[in-house]
Amino acid sequence: MSTPFLALLGAILALQPPIQAQATSAQPPVSTERIRAALQQPPPILLAPAPSGDTPTFHVEVQQQFIDLQPIDEKPFDPTFGLPSVGELLMTGIEKVRSSAVKHKRRRAEHRARKEVDDALATFCGVRGCSTPDTSK
Repeated sequence: MSTPFLALLGAILALQPPIQAQATSAQPPVSTERIRAALQQPPPILLAPAPSGDTPTFHVEVQQQFIDLQPIDEKPFDPTFGLPSVGELLMTGIEKVRSSAVKHKRRRAEHRARKEVDDALATFCGVRGCSTPDTSK
């Protein structure tokens, strides 16, 4: 141990105020004479119950509801109740307009191609003197 520590410990012990007894009576509650007299007597015999021939049987019963932690295979809640959303309706409408426009363009192109073929056939038959087939359907 270091010397300053020992000096500090010595100062604390030397300057400590004296300890006063808390009891007002001069006789302590336990006297040394009573302790010496009790030590001179033989120790008391400890009486324990005689062991019985029965082996203890324990019965434990646990009563608790069974909790199944398996995930539930339920469909998640659909707030739209299966109805199409506004976006789906709008996209369906736009798709119908687009497909109608594509079909219209295709019909016009087919009509122009038929007219061009019919005009070319009529011109050919006019020069060659043949009859033109009836293509109006």
